[in-house]
Amino acid sequence: MNKKEKTIIHIIDLLHVYKGKVETIAIPGINFSIKKGEKVVIRGKSGIGKTTLLHCIAGVLKPTAGKILVEGRNIVDFNEDQLADYRRDKVGLVYQSYNLAPFLTVKENIEFPMTIAKLPVDVIERRTNDLVEMLEIERYLHQKPSFLSGGEQQRVAIAVALANKPLVILADEPTGNLDTENSEIVYELLSQMSDLYNTTLLIVSHDHNASNYTDREIVLSRLKSLAL
Repeated sequence: MNKKEKTIIHIIDLLHVYKGKVETIAIPGINFSIKKGEKVVIRGKSGIGKTTLLHCIAGVLKPTAGKILVEGRNIVDFNEDQLADYRRDKVGLVYQSYNLAPFLTVKENIEFPMTIAKLPVDVIERRTNDLVEMLEIERYLHQKPSFLSGGEQQRVAIAVALANKPLVILADEPTGNLDTENSEIVYELLSQMSDLYNTTLLIVSHDHNASNYTDREIVLSRLKSLAL
């Protein structure tokens, strides 16, 4: 079977409304599917719900209506324990702000999700060594994140996201704080890691260069979502 033949994520009539004095539709009722190992960039105007969509797929935000089928299971119906397991085992998150623990070293940041997953010590050590070698961050292992440049911190963040070999990597404006050169490096690394691990990659980005490293675009609009 071709690695991109099997549908992994299926979004059905997904709607999210933020309540308040004025209700705001953040996700306008969208439908699309993503296949195993596929690399997709999600676009749309500001406020259309790109980040909200990623948070729903990540299981950190419950949508107002609709379904999110991941490997055929609707995560919208998961209880808190099931969501915790899903976030730990199936999802790797990469943020614009890196989201690294400042009080931990690079090595400890990478090891942390594997420790939470209660992986054997030898597995943690082997995966950590493999990731830092592939991402060329060996020399920073015992440094705190604050001593690293933005591009270096994002490499560490990618290693953290990949630590538990997730089904999908969700990257929310991963180059928003980086210059053009480092942005291209991060996109290339995300694409390479997706291919290497056969991991589905979803990138939210305003940067049109992201499309050079993905298989297709999904453009969100108020009327519908267009898979290009």
